[in-house]
Amino acid sequence: MGKVFVSIGDVSGDYYGGEIIYLLRQKSEETEFLALGGEKSEKAGARLLYPTVFLSTVGLWEVLSTLGEWKKVWRLSQEAIEREHPDVVLLIDNPGFNLRLASFCHKKKIPVIYFVPPQVWAWGRKRASRLSQCADWILTIFPWEVDYFQGGRAQVEWVGHPATHLIPQAQFSRLEGDKKRIILLPGSRKKEIINYLTVIKKFIPLLLREREAEFTMIAASQEIQKLLEKEMVDFPVTIKERKELLSVLPGSSLAISSSGTITLEVALAGVPQIIVYRVAFLTFLLARLLMEKTFIGLPNIVMEEEISPELIGRDFSSSRLLREVEKILSDSRSGEKALEFSLKIREKLNRGNPFEEVAQVVSEYL
Repeated sequence: MGKVFVSIGDVSGDYYGGEIIYLLRQKSEETEFLALGGEKSEKAGARLLYPTVFLSTVGLWEVLSTLGEWKKVWRLSQEAIEREHPDVVLLIDNPGFNLRLASFCHKKKIPVIYFVPPQVWAWGRKRASRLSQCADWILTIFPWEVDYFQGGRAQVEWVGHPATHLIPQAQFSRLEGDKKRIILLPGSRKKEIINYLTVIKKFIPLLLREREAEFTMIAASQEIQKLLEKEMVDFPVTIKERKELLSVLPGSSLAISSSGTITLEVALAGVPQIIVYRVAFLTFLLARLLMEKTFIGLPNIVMEEEISPELIGRDFSSSRLLREVEKILSDSRSGEKALEFSLKIREKLNRGNPFEEVAQVVSEYL
């Protein structure tokens, strides 16, 4: 009976991990999975060692607030790996923790497969060299990442971006009438959600003074949904589960998306969006100094131009957001332009089903 240790750090990674676990269990129901993750990986059949998706943070000060819990997770992980002796370790994203875990497993002579490796093309090139010496496989989601990880002991392969597999090819559609449907995507981390809602709560009344609109907010998990329902109880917002995203995107006029993987999914669906993010001011300054890319939004990075406006840090305010929203809603061609870009992004990132590729590599060690 094979045994796989899976380490995941956020909601997107948990979704990816759940898909991979499901595929591997189809190959062999006897395979055992131990996971740091969330509800998706647990439902797929993993024994959840710790719900790490709720610890996910971005930024120096934000990370420090969860440092004590991550230390606890580190001790738990070491003990579990030494006790359980997994045949292979699958690491998904979460480089702050998973790079250290890759090094630990390499010393223990346990095969390491890293899916969604660190974004060394944005910052931290030293991580590429370090990981390529510790991992057995590095499976990238962006085609340009392969070159960064070459030259070490790891086998490196681009498997395509999961979003191109999960999001159907966009078709042009538009809501009838004057009322605009706006999708609110606050993210998956509690701190970023609170920052997002602080602006959105001021923005909604401002927009409704100018025009009719209906608002749908997507919760990244059941835990997040409870938080959103409590926070938005006094606002005309319908809150839906993450699995309902694909049913609400078609025909929507605009999305206001917290920076992350979700921005790529919105772009692939052909929906105009504004990419937003607010972090501590020092974190923002450090990011601007360290990042090698001009943009923070994935669609803009892929296309190497600002196809979606970015409101980052102090620029993410209710008044500035209102101006950007009005620009898009007043542009009769905004939907057509978003559709054109969605097709170009898909062409750049699509390579079939990446989950099947990852599952195949993992199965070779079982």
